[in-house]
Amino acid sequence: MPDRLPGRALYYTAPLIGAVAAILGGISFGAAFGAAFFVWAVGPWGHLIGLGRFAPDRPPSNIEAVLMEVAAGNVHVALGLRHLFALPGLMLAAAIAGEILLGVAAALAFSALATGAYEIAWRLRPSNPIIVAELLTGALWGGLVVALA
Repeated sequence: MPDRLPGRALYYTAPLIGAVAAILGGISFGAAFGAAFFVWAVGPWGHLIGLGRFAPDRPPSNIEAVLMEVAAGNVHVALGLRHLFALPGLMLAAAIAGEILLGVAAALAFSALATGAYEIAWRLRPSNPIIVAELLTGALWGGLVVALA
């Protein structure tokens, strides 16, 4: 993110995703999508996105610790659960589009595919996987907008 822009990139990305979704499915649909992305993105990730390959210089957040406990220590499952933070917003967006169950299916598929995107990124570019993972996950968000619109 450029230094001239304050805050985190998601503060700019969430409204953009919402705007694209609004173009395809209306204002309410776009607002639901922007909110889904924001809720999904805003929380802590640092200990999970490493998929056990590194540990940040800080202890895991409470959310990360709970997810790791629920996942019985499996970081891939914990990251998949973390990706499900998009579920409520995607269900709302799908309900607005008239397909609430599609929102559940989309969130489950997104969770699995996004977790896979991080694993693929670590294998393709272990020196700096996050850029690859975020590009792949961004493409998944685009696919969600189109699939649910």
